[in-house]
Amino acid sequence: MKIGCIAIVCFLLLGSLVSGCSNEEQAETTNAANAAIISEPTNAPAEGTSPNVQKVSFYSEALSKDMRFNIYLPIGYQSENKYPVLYLIHGYGSNETMWLSGLGLDKTADTLQNEGKIKPLIIVTPQIDNSYGFNSTSAGNYSDYLVKDLIQYVDSHYSTDATRESRYIGGLSMGGWAALYNAFTHPELFSKVGGHSPGLWVDDWTNTGDLKNWIYPSDEIRAQRDPILLAETQDLLGISVYLDCGDQDSYKFYLGTEALYKKLQSQNVKSEYHRSPGGHDDIYWRTHASEYLLFYAGK
Repeated sequence: MKIGCIAIVCFLLLGSLVSGCSNEEQAETTNAANAAIISEPTNAPAEGTSPNVQKVSFYSEALSKDMRFNIYLPIGYQSENKYPVLYLIHGYGSNETMWLSGLGLDKTADTLQNEGKIKPLIIVTPQIDNSYGFNSTSAGNYSDYLVKDLIQYVDSHYSTDATRESRYIGGLSMGGWAALYNAFTHPELFSKVGGHSPGLWVDDWTNTGDLKNWIYPSDEIRAQRDPILLAETQDLLGISVYLDCGDQDSYKFYLGTEALYKKLQSQNVKSEYHRSPGGHDDIYWRTHASEYLLFYAGK
């Protein structure tokens, strides 16, 4: 089964999400809570992963409900040390288990650390449902959940280097869009961002139902959300961007990824783009997992 693919049938279900979306959406979410309610995490070992991976549940004030994430602690983790943190976001139709138990990124990180190729780092893989990671009156304040609640919670409960320079975010497919959007709108929080087969739609919205009207209900909202357009208006000179996509990507996301890369290059933003053999599936992402980690934490 392809993990994290943005199944067309799932897109058709988005009609129930778009009702109530309006141009005032951004203003309505500006006053969302600035911090998570700090409580002790509900921890348990995550199945199918290394012993140093746990699944955690905590209360998100921005969403007014419990949310889940999996967390990988590096080999030799000690509370007296401070570690950089990588937030990795799953694809549409998947969940917080995708990157670690699904793609085995924990084992890849263990191997690279043992080989001395990456610095020890914490990896957090949060649940974002099918939200695309932005604030929405219909789906919820998922951006606030990510950049406020989740970051504060992780920094409060784990031994993190809570500086911008040591905080990274990435994702695949829908999660790639979410990572780019949140990094570009909050460049003060992240020093690196990765879009892995990111769901960057250009012109072809065939068979996506009401997806376009939900994500980009107006030209004004699109200018505030579309990573390709944000690359022109945001100050991104202090951030490093990694983009990649399979040359057989079934959604042709290489078109949007290439367009974003050209915009970043025109703005002199430090960026790289890799178009490699492969499709929009777990085989492609697993094949390139080492390259992703070397970008985020390579020595």
